[in-house]
This record gives sequence, C-alpha cells and structure tokens, in this order.
Amino acid sequence: TPRPPNAFILYRKAKQPDVVAQNKNLTNAEVSKVISKMWWKETEEERFQWEKRADRMKLKHMQDYPDYVYQPKKP
Repeated sequence: TPRPPNAFILYRKAKQPDVVAQNKNLTNAEVSKVISKMWWKETEEERFQWEKRADRMKLKHMQDYPDYVYQPKKP
C-alpha cells in the first residue's frame, strides 16, 4: 500500500503536464527542479490549499487502510 501523497507531490502531479508541454527537452529531474522553484514562489495561502488537499488525502487513506503502518524497506 503506498503512502498518501504530501502537498508537494500533489502540486507536482498537477503542474507537471504544463511544465513538460512548455519544456519538452527537460529530463524528469529537471522538471522536478522547475516545479520545486515554482512551489517555493507560491504564496503561503496557495501552499496552504495544497496542504489541505494532502490532509484530505491522508484522512481518506487512514479510512481506507486503518491498520496501515509505514515500514520503509531496509537497503
């Protein structure tokens, strides 16, 4: 079971298609850097909206998987 996405992951997922469409030659790592800069330029209010979305996703995840415990795999 995957972990619920955080605010930045949701933001990145929403912004990626536009960034890729405008910059077809960027690698995935470069796209992430561009979106990261966009994230930090957003207003506090805008980032708060994404945090609220992430919180809703987290609550839904908790309801769907009540016994879920994050267990990272050891290398």
